[in-house]
Amino acid sequence: MESHNEDSKAEEHPQMAVTPPTALSRELGANEEIANISVKLPPFWHANPNLWLAQVESRFIAARIRHDATKYHTVIAAIESNVLAQISDIILNPPTTDMYETLKTRILERFGESEQRRIKKLLQELELGDMRPSQLLREMQILA
Repeated sequence: MESHNEDSKAEEHPQMAVTPPTALSRELGANEEIANISVKLPPFWHANPNLWLAQVESRFIAARIRHDATKYHTVIAAIESNVLAQISDIILNPPTTDMYETLKTRILERFGESEQRRIKKLLQELELGDMRPSQLLREMQILA
């Protein structure tokens, strides 16, 4: 009888559709609104994944995206296949908690420079060349 009332309400008001609650709406609770927010992430920056992640997080803040799973899935959808292949374990078996933080950690493990590599670059490879002294200092500070 209840569903008959809902059907008749939908017939009276064609714009009003009765939809079952989704898993996301149950997860968020009755008091929170669900909004579809589109954020365009920059292409993955192999040379500096730390800076790329900082830019991604800035875009999340600007778009008011705070939900961990939304951040995780947005990054997964935005990065190219050769990066996905390197972190496929976390994509095929996503963590149940701290999804985005775990993804960030894995990206940095796979693509970030190790501490040894940064020290070697700082001590042996970094030269003034055509840089200004202030630019060289900034590079040294980043590596240190």
